[in-house]
Amino acid sequence: MINKHCPICGEVKYRVVYKSNLPEDHDQVNYDGRKKPDNYHYEMVRCSRCGLLFASSIYDDELVEKLYENSDFTYDTEVKGLKQTYQKCLDKAHKYIDKRGSILDIGCGNGFMLEVALSCGWSNVIGIEPSKLAVEKAKPNLRKKIIQKIFNKNDFTNGSIDLVFCAMVLEHLSDINDFLQGVFNILKPGGILLAITHDESHFLSKILKNKHPIINDEHVYVFSSKTIQNIFQKNNFIIRETNKLNNIYTVKYWLTMIPLFKGFINFIIKKLVKVRLLDISIGLKAGNIFIIAQKPY
Repeated sequence: MINKHCPICGEVKYRVVYKSNLPEDHDQVNYDGRKKPDNYHYEMVRCSRCGLLFASSIYDDELVEKLYENSDFTYDTEVKGLKQTYQKCLDKAHKYIDKRGSILDIGCGNGFMLEVALSCGWSNVIGIEPSKLAVEKAKPNLRKKIIQKIFNKNDFTNGSIDLVFCAMVLEHLSDINDFLQGVFNILKPGGILLAITHDESHFLSKILKNKHPIINDEHVYVFSSKTIQNIFQKNNFIIRETNKLNNIYTVKYWLTMIPLFKGFINFIIKKLVKVRLLDISIGLKAGNIFIIAQKPY
């Protein structure tokens, strides 16, 4: 385990919010994307100075890289809704860029956003994805555009990328400042970082507490609109827009992600199967935020 301090202000004083609940055997740890809640999480603490919620200690980088490499892409049926959700954010980001040249999707899964970027007129699309199984599920024309590994800033030339996109990545990073500085360096002057992450300040987070999926996915940080802006500004980005995200998922996915009343939820799912309602897509502001940040010219 690696001990952590607040990445925003460097404060080492904090109070424990949720005690650690990790499996004894690392083989029980599941890093699959959008997995069902399993209630495993680090000890989560709140910084006494800036209020960030973060993990006081985390798995070391070697173990985490192995877990991601062996993880699966388990949300194939939700790609249609994710495309719709994320494209709306990408459209907003387009307002702040001069041209649609090179776009990099970090944590791209099977490359579905690379497909969206191509349809939006981007000339050069690149994906980074550590999961072997996720890359294998990419369409052949997209697979060759995906680098199967953890993001490393040294793999890219400084000032070479127009826009970096990452969804549900920031909360998993062992060193978010190093990541943001790496992205900052590879962006062209005026380049955009579009990120989507969880929102700790959402009312469901306050109700469900450590039963909420944003806590029990071994997240290293859980941001609010305020704290996400703070850490981007610390790393020299100009904040262009931050807002709540309207996520589009199927009824089945929404029900599956509810961490309580499992018996009742399974009963409802069986009933909805009979009337073919599980595959209907619904958009809800269920606790995610997007941020559009720019590297100064």
